[in-house]
Amino acid sequence: MIDKLLRILENKENALDAVALVPGPNFRHITGGQFFLMERPFVIFISKFHKPVAVVPVLEVSNFTKLNFDADIIEWQDNDGFQHAFDKALKILGDNFALGIEGQLMRAFEMQAITKASKNVDIKNAHKIISKIRLHKEEYEINNLTKAVEVAEQALKNTLDFVKEGLTEVEIKSFLMQQLLKFGAQGIAFEPLVLAGSNSALCHGHSRHDYKIQNGDCLLFDFGATVNGYHSDITRTFFVNSVSEQERNMYDVVLRANQKGRELSKPGMSMHDLDDSVTKVLEASEYKDFIVHKTGHGLGMDVHEDPYVMRKNYELLEKGMVITIEPGLYKDTHLGIRVEDDVLITNEGCKSLTSFDRDLRVI
Repeated sequence: MIDKLLRILENKENALDAVALVPGPNFRHITGGQFFLMERPFVIFISKFHKPVAVVPVLEVSNFTKLNFDADIIEWQDNDGFQHAFDKALKILGDNFALGIEGQLMRAFEMQAITKASKNVDIKNAHKIISKIRLHKEEYEINNLTKAVEVAEQALKNTLDFVKEGLTEVEIKSFLMQQLLKFGAQGIAFEPLVLAGSNSALCHGHSRHDYKIQNGDCLLFDFGATVNGYHSDITRTFFVNSVSEQERNMYDVVLRANQKGRELSKPGMSMHDLDDSVTKVLEASEYKDFIVHKTGHGLGMDVHEDPYVMRKNYELLEKGMVITIEPGLYKDTHLGIRVEDDVLITNEGCKSLTSFDRDLRVI
Protein backbone atom coordinates (compact mmCIF):
# COMPACT_ATOMS: atom_id res chain seq x y z
CA MET A 1 0.00 0.00 0.00
CA ILE A 2 2.88 2.37 0.67
CA ASP A 3 3.65 2.27 -3.06
CA LYS A 4 0.48 4.30 -3.66
CA LEU A 5 1.87 7.12 -1.53
CA LEU A 6 5.31 6.91 -3.09
CA ARG A 7 3.76 7.33 -6.54
CA ILE A 8 2.06 10.48 -5.27
CA LEU A 9 5.40 11.80 -4.03
CA GLU A 10 7.10 10.96 -7.33
CA ASN A 11 4.50 12.96 -9.26
CA LYS A 12 6.19 16.34 -9.75
CA GLU A 13 2.83 18.09 -10.13
CA ASN A 14 2.11 17.41 -6.46
CA ALA A 15 5.34 19.19 -5.39
CA LEU A 16 5.73 17.05 -2.27
CA ASP A 17 8.80 15.40 -0.79
CA ALA A 18 7.05 13.64 2.09
CA VAL A 19 3.66 13.20 3.75
CA ALA A 20 2.66 12.91 7.38
CA LEU A 21 -0.22 10.63 8.40
CA VAL A 22 -2.13 10.64 11.67
CA PRO A 23 -4.52 7.88 12.79
CA GLY A 24 -7.49 7.74 10.43
CA PRO A 25 -8.54 6.12 7.15
CA ASN A 26 -5.35 6.87 5.20
CA PHE A 27 -3.19 5.70 8.12
CA ARG A 28 -5.17 2.45 8.33
CA HIS A 29 -5.15 1.95 4.56
CA ILE A 30 -1.35 2.22 4.44
CA THR A 31 -0.40 0.34 7.64
CA GLY A 32 -3.36 -1.95 8.26
CA GLY A 33 -3.55 -0.68 11.84
CA GLN A 34 -6.54 0.92 13.49
CA PHE A 35 -5.60 3.58 16.01
CA PHE A 36 -7.49 6.62 17.26
CA LEU A 37 -6.73 10.31 17.42
CA MET A 38 -6.12 11.01 21.09
CA GLU A 39 -4.22 13.50 23.20
CA ARG A 40 -0.96 11.71 22.39
CA PRO A 41 0.45 12.54 18.93
CA PHE A 42 1.07 9.52 16.71
CA VAL A 43 2.49 10.47 13.30
CA ILE A 44 4.05 8.52 10.44
CA PHE A 45 6.30 10.38 8.02
CA ILE A 46 6.68 8.81 4.58
CA SER A 47 9.40 10.34 2.41
CA LYS A 48 10.63 9.68 -1.09
CA PHE A 49 14.19 10.00 0.22
CA HIS A 50 14.09 7.98 3.44
CA LYS A 51 12.58 4.93 5.08
CA PRO A 52 9.30 5.80 6.90
CA VAL A 53 9.72 7.35 10.34
CA ALA A 54 7.04 6.88 13.00
CA VAL A 55 6.59 9.00 16.12
CA VAL A 56 4.76 6.58 18.43
CA PRO A 57 3.50 6.89 22.03
CA VAL A 58 5.23 4.17 24.03
CA LEU A 59 1.94 2.48 24.97
CA GLU A 60 1.17 1.95 21.24
CA VAL A 61 4.60 0.63 20.21
CA SER A 62 3.68 -3.02 20.75
CA ASN A 63 0.49 -2.75 18.66
CA PHE A 64 2.30 -0.85 15.93
CA THR A 65 5.17 -3.34 15.80
CA LYS A 66 2.70 -6.20 15.23
CA LEU A 67 1.74 -4.61 11.91
CA ASN A 68 5.18 -5.42 10.46
CA PHE A 69 5.21 -1.98 8.87
CA ASP A 70 8.82 -1.23 8.04
CA ALA A 71 9.60 2.08 9.75
CA ASP A 72 12.10 3.65 12.12
CA ILE A 73 10.15 3.94 15.36
CA ILE A 74 10.78 6.87 17.68
CA GLU A 75 8.86 6.28 20.87
CA TRP A 76 8.07 8.78 23.58
CA GLN A 77 6.80 8.66 27.18
CA ASP A 78 4.13 10.87 28.70
CA ASN A 79 6.54 12.06 31.39
CA ASP A 80 9.12 13.18 28.85
CA GLY A 81 6.74 14.80 26.37
CA PHE A 82 6.68 14.32 22.62
CA GLN A 83 8.75 17.21 21.26
CA HIS A 84 12.05 15.34 21.47
CA ALA A 85 10.56 12.56 19.34
CA PHE A 86 9.61 15.02 16.63
CA ASP A 87 13.08 16.57 16.86
CA LYS A 88 14.63 13.15 16.20
CA ALA A 89 12.22 12.40 13.36
CA LEU A 90 12.90 15.66 11.54
CA LYS A 91 16.64 15.23 12.02
CA ILE A 92 16.39 11.91 10.15
CA LEU A 93 14.14 13.34 7.44
CA GLY A 94 16.34 16.35 6.88
CA ASP A 95 15.58 20.00 6.43
CA ASN A 96 14.05 22.27 3.83
CA PHE A 97 11.51 19.93 2.22
CA ALA A 98 7.81 20.04 1.27
CA LEU A 99 5.61 18.08 3.66
CA GLY A 100 2.02 17.22 2.82
CA ILE A 101 -0.39 16.83 5.75
CA GLU A 102 -4.01 15.72 6.09
CA GLY A 103 -5.55 19.12 6.65
CA GLN A 104 -8.86 17.69 7.82
CA LEU A 105 -7.24 15.46 10.45
CA MET A 106 -3.93 16.82 11.74
CA ARG A 107 -4.31 19.01 14.81
CA ALA A 108 -2.55 22.30 15.53
CA PHE A 109 -0.29 20.87 18.27
CA GLU A 110 1.08 18.23 15.90
CA MET A 111 1.82 20.86 13.25
CA GLN A 112 3.50 23.02 15.86
CA ALA A 113 5.68 20.13 16.98
CA ILE A 114 6.81 19.61 13.38
CA THR A 115 7.59 23.27 12.72
CA LYS A 116 9.39 23.60 16.05
CA ALA A 117 11.55 20.61 15.12
CA SER A 118 12.45 22.09 11.72
CA LYS A 119 11.61 25.67 10.85
CA ASN A 120 12.44 25.12 7.16
CA VAL A 121 9.78 22.50 6.50
CA ASP A 122 7.20 23.77 4.00
CA ILE A 123 3.89 22.35 5.24
CA LYS A 124 1.10 22.02 2.68
CA ASN A 125 -2.48 20.87 3.07
CA ALA A 126 -2.43 17.77 0.86
CA HIS A 127 -5.52 16.06 2.24
CA LYS A 128 -7.13 15.64 -1.17
CA ILE A 129 -3.91 14.46 -2.79
CA ILE A 130 -3.16 11.94 -0.04
CA SER A 131 -6.71 10.60 0.00
CA LYS A 132 -6.44 9.66 -3.69
CA ILE A 133 -4.83 6.42 -2.50
CA ARG A 134 -8.36 5.33 -1.53
CA LEU A 135 -10.16 6.65 -4.61
CA HIS A 136 -10.27 3.38 -6.57
CA LYS A 137 -11.53 0.47 -4.51
CA GLU A 138 -9.82 -2.90 -4.70
CA GLU A 139 -11.71 -6.19 -4.62
CA TYR A 140 -11.38 -6.70 -0.87
CA GLU A 141 -12.67 -3.16 -0.28
CA ILE A 142 -15.68 -3.73 -2.51
CA ASN A 143 -16.39 -6.96 -0.62
CA ASN A 144 -16.34 -5.07 2.69
CA LEU A 145 -18.61 -2.34 1.33
CA THR A 146 -21.00 -4.94 -0.07
CA LYS A 147 -21.17 -6.70 3.29
CA ALA A 148 -21.77 -3.37 5.06
CA VAL A 149 -24.70 -2.72 2.71
CA GLU A 150 -26.14 -6.20 3.25
CA VAL A 151 -26.01 -5.79 7.03
CA ALA A 152 -27.71 -2.39 6.83
CA GLU A 153 -30.49 -3.65 4.59
CA GLN A 154 -31.19 -6.64 6.83
CA ALA A 155 -31.36 -4.31 9.82
CA LEU A 156 -33.77 -1.96 8.04
CA LYS A 157 -36.05 -4.83 7.02
CA ASN A 158 -36.40 -5.97 10.62
CA THR A 159 -36.81 -2.41 11.88
CA LEU A 160 -39.72 -1.72 9.53
CA ASP A 161 -41.52 -4.73 11.01
CA PHE A 162 -40.99 -3.15 14.44
CA VAL A 163 -42.33 0.30 13.51
CA LYS A 164 -45.83 1.27 14.62
CA GLU A 165 -47.71 4.37 15.63
CA GLY A 166 -46.88 5.60 19.12
CA LEU A 167 -43.18 4.79 19.04
CA THR A 168 -40.68 7.63 19.32
CA GLU A 169 -37.90 8.31 16.83
CA VAL A 170 -35.34 7.40 19.50
CA GLU A 171 -37.04 4.07 20.20
CA ILE A 172 -36.95 3.19 16.52
CA LYS A 173 -33.34 4.32 16.20
CA SER A 174 -32.31 2.21 19.21
CA PHE A 175 -33.93 -0.86 17.67
CA LEU A 176 -32.22 -0.17 14.34
CA MET A 177 -28.81 0.05 16.02
CA GLN A 178 -29.42 -3.26 17.81
CA GLN A 179 -30.29 -4.88 14.49
CA LEU A 180 -27.13 -3.56 12.84
CA LEU A 181 -25.01 -5.28 15.49
CA LYS A 182 -27.17 -8.41 15.36
CA PHE A 183 -26.52 -8.88 11.66
CA GLY A 184 -22.77 -8.39 11.88
CA ALA A 185 -21.91 -4.71 11.92
CA GLN A 186 -18.70 -4.03 13.85
CA GLY A 187 -19.96 -0.52 14.48
CA ILE A 188 -22.27 2.12 13.09
CA ALA A 189 -21.05 4.27 10.20
CA PHE A 190 -22.49 7.40 11.86
CA GLU A 191 -25.25 8.33 14.28
CA PRO A 192 -28.36 7.03 12.49
CA LEU A 193 -31.01 9.52 11.43
CA VAL A 194 -34.55 8.40 12.17
CA LEU A 195 -36.71 11.42 11.48
CA ALA A 196 -40.51 11.63 11.38
CA GLY A 197 -42.96 14.25 10.18
CA SER A 198 -41.61 17.79 10.14
CA ASN A 199 -38.30 16.56 11.60
CA SER A 200 -37.55 14.78 8.32
CA ALA A 201 -37.26 18.19 6.63
CA LEU A 202 -33.94 18.63 8.49
CA CYS A 203 -31.28 16.94 6.36
CA HIS A 204 -29.13 16.25 9.41
CA GLY A 205 -31.79 16.33 12.10
CA HIS A 206 -31.70 14.57 15.46
CA SER A 207 -34.07 11.84 16.57
CA ARG A 208 -36.51 13.00 19.24
CA HIS A 209 -37.42 11.14 22.40
CA ASP A 210 -40.57 13.18 23.01
CA TYR A 211 -42.37 12.81 19.67
CA LYS A 212 -44.46 9.73 18.91
CA ILE A 213 -44.92 8.90 15.25
CA GLN A 214 -48.47 9.10 13.99
CA ASN A 215 -50.70 8.41 11.02
CA GLY A 216 -49.57 10.23 7.89
CA ASP A 217 -46.02 10.92 9.07
CA CYS A 218 -43.13 10.75 6.65
CA LEU A 219 -40.43 8.53 8.23
CA LEU A 220 -36.86 8.92 6.95
CA PHE A 221 -33.97 6.55 7.75
CA ASP A 222 -30.38 7.54 6.94
CA PHE A 223 -27.82 5.15 8.43
CA GLY A 224 -25.03 2.69 7.72
CA ALA A 225 -23.07 -0.29 9.02
CA THR A 226 -19.30 -0.57 9.45
CA VAL A 227 -17.50 -3.76 8.36
CA ASN A 228 -13.70 -4.00 8.60
CA GLY A 229 -13.44 -0.22 8.56
CA TYR A 230 -15.71 0.28 5.53
CA HIS A 231 -19.09 1.98 5.70
CA SER A 232 -22.45 1.76 3.99
CA ASP A 233 -24.68 4.84 3.76
CA ILE A 234 -28.32 4.27 2.92
CA THR A 235 -31.43 6.45 2.98
CA ARG A 236 -35.00 5.28 2.50
CA THR A 237 -38.18 7.25 3.15
CA PHE A 238 -41.52 5.72 4.15
CA PHE A 239 -44.98 6.87 5.20
CA VAL A 240 -46.86 5.75 8.30
CA ASN A 241 -50.29 4.23 7.50
CA SER A 242 -51.24 6.82 4.88
CA VAL A 243 -49.78 9.20 2.30
CA SER A 244 -51.28 12.22 0.53
CA GLU A 245 -51.35 12.67 -3.24
CA GLN A 246 -48.91 15.59 -3.06
CA GLU A 247 -46.49 13.50 -1.01
CA ARG A 248 -46.75 10.71 -3.60
CA ASN A 249 -45.90 13.17 -6.34
CA MET A 250 -42.98 14.58 -4.38
CA TYR A 251 -41.66 11.09 -3.70
CA ASP A 252 -41.96 10.21 -7.38
CA VAL A 253 -39.80 13.20 -8.35
CA VAL A 254 -37.06 12.16 -5.91
CA LEU A 255 -37.19 8.55 -7.10
CA ARG A 256 -36.91 9.60 -10.75
CA ALA A 257 -33.89 11.75 -9.89
CA ASN A 258 -32.30 8.81 -8.10
CA GLN A 259 -32.97 6.54 -11.09
CA LYS A 260 -31.45 9.09 -13.44
CA GLY A 261 -28.27 9.16 -11.36
CA ARG A 262 -27.94 5.38 -11.38
CA GLU A 263 -28.63 5.19 -15.11
CA LEU A 264 -26.05 7.83 -16.06
CA SER A 265 -23.15 7.02 -13.72
CA LYS A 266 -20.24 5.66 -15.75
CA PRO A 267 -16.51 6.14 -16.30
CA GLY A 268 -15.69 9.41 -18.06
CA MET A 269 -18.71 11.33 -16.79
CA SER A 270 -17.86 14.39 -14.75
CA MET A 271 -19.24 14.95 -11.26
CA HIS A 272 -20.64 18.22 -12.59
CA ASP A 273 -22.59 16.56 -15.39
CA LEU A 274 -23.91 13.81 -13.14
CA ASP A 275 -25.11 16.24 -10.47
CA ASP A 276 -26.48 18.59 -13.11
CA SER A 277 -28.55 15.82 -14.73
CA VAL A 278 -29.94 14.57 -11.43
CA THR A 279 -30.68 18.04 -10.08
CA LYS A 280 -32.46 19.04 -13.28
CA VAL A 281 -35.04 16.33 -12.62
CA LEU A 282 -35.78 18.01 -9.28
CA GLU A 283 -35.65 21.50 -10.77
CA ALA A 284 -38.16 20.59 -13.48
CA SER A 285 -40.78 19.79 -10.86
CA GLU A 286 -43.05 22.06 -8.85
CA TYR A 287 -40.83 21.31 -5.85
CA LYS A 288 -37.64 22.95 -7.13
CA ASP A 289 -37.56 25.35 -4.17
CA PHE A 290 -37.10 22.37 -1.85
CA ILE A 291 -33.60 21.45 -3.12
CA VAL A 292 -30.88 21.97 -0.51
CA HIS A 293 -27.91 19.70 -1.30
CA LYS A 294 -25.76 18.05 -3.97
CA THR A 295 -26.32 14.61 -5.48
CA GLY A 296 -23.74 12.58 -3.58
CA HIS A 297 -20.22 11.83 -2.36
CA GLY A 298 -17.55 9.18 -2.31
CA LEU A 299 -17.87 6.33 0.17
CA GLY A 300 -15.37 3.95 1.73
CA MET A 301 -13.33 4.17 4.93
CA ASP A 302 -14.88 7.62 5.37
CA VAL A 303 -18.62 8.07 5.06
CA HIS A 304 -17.96 11.28 3.12
CA GLU A 305 -14.85 11.26 0.96
CA ASP A 306 -13.74 12.12 -2.57
CA PRO A 307 -15.17 12.33 -5.14
CA TYR A 308 -18.00 14.79 -4.43
CA VAL A 309 -20.87 14.68 -6.92
CA MET A 310 -21.68 18.34 -7.32
CA ARG A 311 -21.89 21.07 -9.89
CA LYS A 312 -18.57 22.74 -10.77
CA ASN A 313 -16.60 19.63 -9.84
CA TYR A 314 -15.20 18.57 -13.20
CA GLU A 315 -13.35 15.50 -11.97
CA LEU A 316 -14.31 12.37 -13.89
CA LEU A 317 -15.83 9.17 -12.61
CA GLU A 318 -13.48 6.21 -12.97
CA LYS A 319 -13.78 2.46 -12.60
CA GLY A 320 -13.51 1.38 -8.98
CA MET A 321 -14.94 4.53 -7.44
CA VAL A 322 -17.86 4.13 -5.04
CA ILE A 323 -20.29 7.03 -4.71
CA THR A 324 -23.71 7.74 -3.29
CA ILE A 325 -26.69 8.89 -5.35
CA GLU A 326 -28.96 10.69 -2.90
CA PRO A 327 -31.26 13.37 -4.30
CA GLY A 328 -33.73 14.86 -1.85
CA LEU A 329 -36.50 17.42 -1.44
CA TYR A 330 -37.20 19.18 1.86
CA LYS A 331 -40.27 21.25 2.59
CA ASP A 332 -39.41 23.24 5.68
CA THR A 333 -41.53 22.39 8.77
CA HIS A 334 -43.43 19.74 6.79
CA LEU A 335 -41.37 16.81 5.50
CA GLY A 336 -38.23 15.64 3.76
CA ILE A 337 -37.85 12.87 1.19
CA ARG A 338 -34.51 11.32 0.22
CA VAL A 339 -33.58 8.09 -1.57
CA GLU A 340 -29.90 7.15 -1.30
CA ASP A 341 -28.01 4.33 -2.96
CA ASP A 342 -24.35 3.28 -2.87
CA VAL A 343 -23.04 2.54 -6.36
CA LEU A 344 -19.79 1.10 -7.72
CA ILE A 345 -18.48 2.52 -10.99
CA THR A 346 -17.73 -0.31 -13.44
CA ASN A 347 -16.50 -0.55 -17.02
CA GLU A 348 -20.08 -0.82 -18.23
CA GLY A 349 -21.57 1.94 -16.08
CA CYS A 350 -22.39 1.38 -12.43
CA LYS A 351 -23.57 -1.36 -10.14
CA SER A 352 -25.82 -0.50 -7.24
CA LEU A 353 -24.53 -2.16 -4.07
CA THR A 354 -27.85 -1.29 -2.43
CA SER A 355 -30.91 -3.26 -3.46
CA PHE A 356 -33.52 -2.34 -0.84
CA ASP A 357 -36.84 -1.58 -2.58
CA ARG A 358 -37.11 2.07 -3.63
CA ASP A 359 -40.80 2.15 -4.49
CA LEU A 360 -43.01 4.27 -2.26
CA ARG A 361 -44.04 2.21 0.76
CA VAL A 362 -46.68 2.84 3.39
CA ILE A 363 -45.90 1.01 6.63
